[in-house]
Amino acid sequence: MDPDKPETLAELADIMEVAVTVEERIHAAVDSFELSGARLYGVNCADRTAATTSLCFLASHPDVYALLESPSSGLARMFDAAAVVTTGWAAPLAADGTLDGAPSEHAERRRVRLVVTVADGGVASVLRFADAPLSVVTDPGSATGSLAEAITRFWFDPPVATGV
Repeated sequence: MDPDKPETLAELADIMEVAVTVEERIHAAVDSFELSGARLYGVNCADRTAATTSLCFLASHPDVYALLESPSSGLARMFDAAAVVTTGWAAPLAADGTLDGAPSEHAERRRVRLVVTVADGGVASVLRFADAPLSVVTDPGSATGSLAEAITRFWFDPPVATGV
């Protein structure tokens, strides 16, 4: 370890391990698949491993994108990582990979809780369905779409100064 160079989560713990640990803690504390809004947590790893992950609730907002763009959400950068928790509807994709209509109106819709964790080492997500709460689905950073882009911008883009 170089004493002149600060440690980063990328060097200290695998982002997927941290995401799984964060989701397990959220699952134990949040017994719902219908939250009133997205939640933002700061994440620290006390001895720099996923096993010692601790969470600090920072903010919530009905709109996950507004939450990520809020100036106060920048507090998450004081932690080793940030986690965003959202709930909603999911539906199976069509054969061509598209979604036919709104997931909330699909005949095979399912309630889902998504936990996305981001740190210098990347982005990882874990989701759990209300009808199968003992199973999780993980994604080590290959997600695409507007939420994946917003989370990446939130952590990796420099904050925008306003009113200066």
